Amino acid sequence: MGLAERKAAKQFEETHYPKIKKDVEAAARFEVPIEVDWASLTAEGYADLYAEAWPQVYFRPLIGALAALGQDDLGREFLRGALKRIVIRNSSSNSSSSSIATFQDGVLTLDHEPVTNVDQVEDRKESIRRTIEAAPELPNPYTGDSLRAFLDADAKGLDAVLQVLLRISGRQRSGIPLLLPRATLSLRSGRAVTGIVREMLEDRREGRAILLLIPRESGYPQEDAVIIPVGTIETVTVHDVASFGELKRDAVPVPSLLELRRQLGALESRFRAVTESPLTLALAPGVNPASAEELRALGFLVARVHEVLESLQKDDIGRTALREKVKRIQLRTDLHAAVTVSSGTLELVAGLRPVSWQTREELEQTLQAAL
Repeated sequence: MGLAERKAAKQFEETHYPKIKKDVEAAARFEVPIEVDWASLTAEGYADLYAEAWPQVYFRPLIGALAALGQDDLGREFLRGALKRIVIRNSSSNSSSSSIATFQDGVLTLDHEPVTNVDQVEDRKESIRRTIEAAPELPNPYTGDSLRAFLDADAKGLDAVLQVLLRISGRQRSGIPLLLPRATLSLRSGRAVTGIVREMLEDRREGRAILLLIPRESGYPQEDAVIIPVGTIETVTVHDVASFGELKRDAVPVPSLLELRRQLGALESRFRAVTESPLTLALAPGVNPASAEELRALGFLVARVHEVLESLQKDDIGRTALREKVKRIQLRTDLHAAVTVSSGTLELVAGLRPVSWQTREELEQTLQAAL
């Protein structure tokens, strides 16, 4: 680093940076420690560009991202709890806007070349915002114990496995976007048939039989159905076991905690206006979901709650029941879904596993019964 670069960096730090730091704190709405590695930001031969490039590469995107996140009380509360320190440096020769930010243990690190792609301010702002707010990622079902999802179903016998497969198929048809596992039924005759367990057929004379759906194959436009008496089944082979009972890829997004709280706040405002009551809608006390599974389950539940309560409030009797019996609506997760009303609190519980989630129709029925 030459004398011209050192002078330009020092001048920026002394004349421009104090105001920039105040702007960052104004956007965050609190004083957040900022560490700038000035030496790493100095690019040889570009001293005359520092005053223009550095704000556009690092500070304007940062200020914009913090302002976007802190646009309401929920966002400001989130930032105060999550953001502990900001580090700005150029240590990895990164010139991509999408890779400028990392956020770990409360430390936001911006790492980008100081005079490259200067005009991509908006892209960097969105990248920083998404990085801070980002929802956790779902675990890869194909790593770790491949039998975990299957064993969690607690199916300890042939008939129990068939019942779980039937439940997955039924939940999928009811609107839960589950993957349908293939199963091979090996029969006492020596024949083996592979397909999707679709229905349990019952007849007084012939007993129980499995309706097995065999999906279309290349060159065959139609599906096949095979009827198999339960008593003839010797073994069941479950395929795709690592993703057993899981959702189709990207079928239900994982919201960030901030996004989830904003959804709840919007629903609360909507329901207060309709019921003309000070009803509150929030996560249950002490609930602070951190895992992707929890956030995904709660996000799915919020969408169903919106649909069901909107429908219920269109009916005079339903609207009156809500106004008289419900003062608070609280959401949480557990192993199994549930709906309870007690002392003015309507508690809605989302099951952690997608196969236990309630459809709109089920939630509507249980809610009507509880009210």
